[in-house]
Amino acid sequence: MKKDIFLVDADDTVLDFHGSAMQAIQGAFEALNLEWKTEYDQIYKDFNAKLWEALERKEITRDELMDTRFTRFLAHIQVDADGEEFNRRYIEYLSTHPKYFDGAQEFLRYLQSQGRVYIVTNGTEYIQKSRFSIAKLADYCDGIFISQTAGADKPDKRYTDYVIERIVNFDSARVVWIGDSLSADIKAANDANIESIWYNPHGKPCNGEIKPTYDVRNFAQIIEILQKISVDN
Repeated sequence: MKKDIFLVDADDTVLDFHGSAMQAIQGAFEALNLEWKTEYDQIYKDFNAKLWEALERKEITRDELMDTRFTRFLAHIQVDADGEEFNRRYIEYLSTHPKYFDGAQEFLRYLQSQGRVYIVTNGTEYIQKSRFSIAKLADYCDGIFISQTAGADKPDKRYTDYVIERIVNFDSARVVWIGDSLSADIKAANDANIESIWYNPHGKPCNGEIKPTYDVRNFAQIIEILQKISVDN
């Protein structure tokens, strides 16, 4: 059956969240007169990813992550600064500076031409709504589902059920879930028996029990797969 319902992750799939986040962090360093070191980029990326993975495993709560992330990160890199003030500066910048990946808007327009597009995202409601409004993301989709609004984060079944219940004429055979996170997007798709496309631009290995239906490096490959599926069916 042709795929015409697209569940698309936002951050690090169509929006360059990491790029925006690093600009926000550097801005907070500058505002607080702290010395920025280039190695902090990768250190923070790894540190933050582990926190979100812990959240997905329900080892910490969203409030714990949001309230303590920068206090813990600054301690981790041995920088003496107020984590709460740092977080305030970070959020102020992050919520107002969204950035699309090159080709992402054209990709979303293509999906629109083929069916219905729904954004499925983990995140804090007011931050995501601000970013998405500035990016005019609603112009490219039929609905946006934010995890905090849903009351659960991907890959929690409660989040997936929340999404499914709000999509008219939902049919899993017509759905494909597209996202960059194995532990969030692809696992949620697997658990719901939905075909998935892992947006994996850096060619990370796919290890363990979480298996995407397709593994791609760019938007063009996603389009090729969707066209092939349509022909084969």
